[in-house]
Amino acid sequence: MCGICGHARPGGLPPDAAARLEGVLQRIAHRGPNATGRWAAPEVALGHTRLSILDLDTRAGQPMHDPKTGNVIVFNGEIYNFRALRAELEAQGERFRTTGDTEVLLALYRVYGQDCLERLRGMFAFAIWDAARRELFLARDPLGKKPLVYFQSPATADGGGLVFASEIRALRAHPDCPSLSSGALDPEALDLYLSTGFVPAPRSILKGLRKLPPGCCATYSCREGAPGLAIRRYWELDFRAKRQVGEAEALDLAWTELREAVRLRLESDVPLGLLLSGGVDSSLVAAVLAELCPGKVEAFCIGFDEKKYDELPHAQAVARHLGIALHHEVMPPASMALLPEAVERYGEPYADDSALPALALSRMARQHITVALGGDGGDELCCGYPTYRHARMASALCALAPLPGDAALRALAASDGAMARLLREAAAANLWPEAKPLLRDEGRLRPLKRRLYTPATAQAVAAAHADWFLPVLKRSFQRAGNPVERIQYIDNSASLPDDLLVKMDIASMAHALEVRSPLLDVRLVELFASFPVSLKVRGQETKYLLKKMAETRVPPDVLYRRKQGFDLPVREWMAGPMQGFVREALGQAHPALAEHLNLDAALAVAREHASGINRKNMLWRLVVLALWSRT
Repeated sequence: MCGICGHARPGGLPPDAAARLEGVLQRIAHRGPNATGRWAAPEVALGHTRLSILDLDTRAGQPMHDPKTGNVIVFNGEIYNFRALRAELEAQGERFRTTGDTEVLLALYRVYGQDCLERLRGMFAFAIWDAARRELFLARDPLGKKPLVYFQSPATADGGGLVFASEIRALRAHPDCPSLSSGALDPEALDLYLSTGFVPAPRSILKGLRKLPPGCCATYSCREGAPGLAIRRYWELDFRAKRQVGEAEALDLAWTELREAVRLRLESDVPLGLLLSGGVDSSLVAAVLAELCPGKVEAFCIGFDEKKYDELPHAQAVARHLGIALHHEVMPPASMALLPEAVERYGEPYADDSALPALALSRMARQHITVALGGDGGDELCCGYPTYRHARMASALCALAPLPGDAALRALAASDGAMARLLREAAAANLWPEAKPLLRDEGRLRPLKRRLYTPATAQAVAAAHADWFLPVLKRSFQRAGNPVERIQYIDNSASLPDDLLVKMDIASMAHALEVRSPLLDVRLVELFASFPVSLKVRGQETKYLLKKMAETRVPPDVLYRRKQGFDLPVREWMAGPMQGFVREALGQAHPALAEHLNLDAALAVAREHASGINRKNMLWRLVVLALWSRT
């Protein structure tokens, strides 16, 4: 696990190109505290900060060169099947100097070109300078575990070209990204943030800065007359091809694949442990890990004083049952003092309130281990949210009422009045549950956002949410044949990579902790996509197959209880001990926010929440936005 960055420009970079990366490297040093590497050629400069996990020898450092081609790679992540890939290449006559996965990836590219992506089983973001083609090849893993952000501007004698990095705040340090330093906001990204709590790829909150989407690769050519950045999707989740399997066979297939996914993620030359929340997903991973490494597993958990949010007792029950050593801490309300630092680390407004416990958990675990397995992805893998249960119930009705076209959906979503609101709510609940984010969620937020926006911004972003959501919705209908799996497609395309995985990447790498997610193994994801919906949602029971897999291995009271989630008691804190903090944060927002938001209206939202009206989601997003604006 590492940090990567680089700069490419047709016509050549200035002589100090490597030095221009210094500010970027400093801002990703926490991702790779063990070593820093730089490399430059006439048209490209690459930088790397290394967290040593595999092959601790300095020969495995990066940027790494391929002596046969002159190609150079910077790589962040892990290729879990690298040993099998290495054996295949050695059978073809390849020889290796190192024992890790970076050299294998570089050799795979030499042999297979961009098709090497189809052979990888891992989490990654990497860049390869192809010396013969004079082009930069960028890629990101299928599910979006590892980030890659970039800024592209016209190449001139004085600057421009393509600059990329692992984190947004690092990219802002590069002198060829002047508009990022000024902090000009993208109003449509701001609107999406206030709707969802995150900024979906490829947008970012800053004008001009973009994120490479999951499952995508890109080519940036430095040849004369060649186009700029060309992006293509090489992998996409698909629910259409189904296996005809019964429950027993599906359980065998799923357990075999999950066990292999965990086994592959045990590859490490540094201490390894487990992040255990006490929920179904991390408990199932714990069961597999305890089976593979009996008596050797250390786990880590964060608890809360508020029992409604505290999963620590469940984690303790799982640890006792499996014979796992559990370390834990309890987060008090005073932990909110860490919020400004957390906001700065994420680089753009990010309002998942579980980011703070994720940071605390990563800090605690890093005192003992360098690599951790976690349970991220189980809800998206096997339909763990209540919305999947509701969609299952609506499946019969939706077959009688096909989804309207874009124009009709836009009109319905934008309509006002009590009758229109009732119609939207009924349609989202019973006819088209996959359209709920547009018809119900956005419909409920729109009046509040109108109060907050300045008139010019309200007009500019009127269609922003529909413009983003409708193409994803349309694609879900092309890749899945029922509402449940369409929602799965949407969740795996948006909230998983742009919310949940961003949270864990930034939180863990802030403390140089590598987190691996067996439930996001691409083969396991494809296997579950091929199973019928009845194995994921059965009656009122969500995550059916995962719970069946865990039944004989995890205490039943842990499995069949109300879903909690890894959240802070933010609603209660903002109406109680945090009231002063909230008012101060909103009152000290950067004046530039006033171009888009009425800050007096934001303070009114805070007063409403304190009076008993639940404005938790929007108020938290506003607080985070205000704190971010000061960075």
